[in-house]
Amino acid sequence: MPELLMFCSGLLIMVLEMVGARVLAPHVGTSTVVWTSLIGVVLACLALGGYVGGRLADRWLSRRVLGHVLTLAGVSCAVTASCHQLIGSRTMTIDNLYLAALAAAVGVFALPGLCCGMLGPYIIRLRLARLETAGATVGRLYALSTAGSIAGTFLGGFVLISWLPSSVILWGVTLSMLLLALLASPLRPWGATLLRAGLFLLCLLLMAAGAGRADRAPWLLLESACNSIRLWDTHDGARPVRFMATDPGFSQSGMYLDDPQELYFPYTRYFALGTWLVPGARRVLMLGGGGYSVPKWLLAGRSGLEADGLECTVVELDPAMTRVARDYFALDTDDARLRVVHADARAFLERQGERYDLIFVDVFNSCYTVPFHLGTQEAAAALRRAVAPDGAVLMNVIGAAEGRDARLFQGIYAALAGQFAEVHVFGVGQPYRPDSLQNLMLLALPQPRGDWWHASAQDMRPELAFMLGARLSVSSGGTPPLRDDFAPVERYVLPLLAAQRAVR
Repeated sequence: MPELLMFCSGLLIMVLEMVGARVLAPHVGTSTVVWTSLIGVVLACLALGGYVGGRLADRWLSRRVLGHVLTLAGVSCAVTASCHQLIGSRTMTIDNLYLAALAAAVGVFALPGLCCGMLGPYIIRLRLARLETAGATVGRLYALSTAGSIAGTFLGGFVLISWLPSSVILWGVTLSMLLLALLASPLRPWGATLLRAGLFLLCLLLMAAGAGRADRAPWLLLESACNSIRLWDTHDGARPVRFMATDPGFSQSGMYLDDPQELYFPYTRYFALGTWLVPGARRVLMLGGGGYSVPKWLLAGRSGLEADGLECTVVELDPAMTRVARDYFALDTDDARLRVVHADARAFLERQGERYDLIFVDVFNSCYTVPFHLGTQEAAAALRRAVAPDGAVLMNVIGAAEGRDARLFQGIYAALAGQFAEVHVFGVGQPYRPDSLQNLMLLALPQPRGDWWHASAQDMRPELAFMLGARLSVSSGGTPPLRDDFAPVERYVLPLLAAQRAVR
């Protein structure tokens, strides 16, 4: 029995830690700062729990007390399963991301980490029979605990998170701990056994009740191996709008319910600069699908390109995003002109050998999760290889173009400028305030085109003339280009996150 308990406790602890990042994501994102906070807090609590568990084993050593410890671990997991959304929402009021991530990790996982940490030394002490074989016993039990942790890592990361909501996984860990408590404890006294059985049934009922409340929630939460996807409907004036978000404080996609092919967010309309500059474009590559707003706009013939002969390839990392776009954002996945590739965008660029007339990059969804490997000088070289000589690349970046908060943008800008003949920047929202946080549309041209932006306003649609008027005169500001081996994006985005959280 001790061997089974060590294996199972190691497994459950790692499942708890793996699902922890998903639980914190809606409140503080999934950046390296969040992972560092989660791992550090869990390890600290496991260490403290190990100390407490060892002292407890020296004073009160029995299977009955072990059952109490397992019960306590189960109850602590039940608290996390019940209160993690409340605790996480409170941390969103903290402006500093470091403090917010630490507070969220402590509030949600300190108690179960402490209680689970008590199990290892107590089980080992209970199993020790003779001093002569203590080394072999401890080694065997630690090996089993590590094997359980390995199994929990793969089970949580590859299976559970892909198929079950986070709340169900947390309640599953709770129920498993209580079941282990029932198995590890002697049947007598009957009162303790009945109490644990009652707690098991109560947690089972609470899990079912929580699932029922989730079904009646005004917004929809869908979880995949890559994202925690939230959907909700509201109104923009008199028009109904549907939004999708994967990070706190940012909406990744928006759609008018009365006209699904119309572009909602202002920055997405700036992709029309590419279709205007390359009017004969037939092959379009879109990196980052999201709600597939831009591909729908292209295929509906609203971009100015000839829609009938268009070939649109969309590279989206998360297959769940494509399913959400199909089921909730009016994407026609059966359209023969649309090719969807589920892969990492950078890996796709490195593998493929084709050339595209237009490349649209829309992977920088927020300041919480920055896919740095698509903003490096090596990524810029891959984009340059993939675009036709007379084509264009347009990339959406969230940041500031000037000032102390501009280093993320400047690092990406410098990377593109080192590979393309011309790189132009357009401020979406507040071009008159280049030091403010906003969407920045970067237009990269493989060949120089001269002063094309000075085209007369009467020669183009009014909205295009407005976009050209948002062109900014920028530079890298001395910030070196991001590189694959050095891209300190977490350090660069911290001021932006503080400003964004303060506004919220």
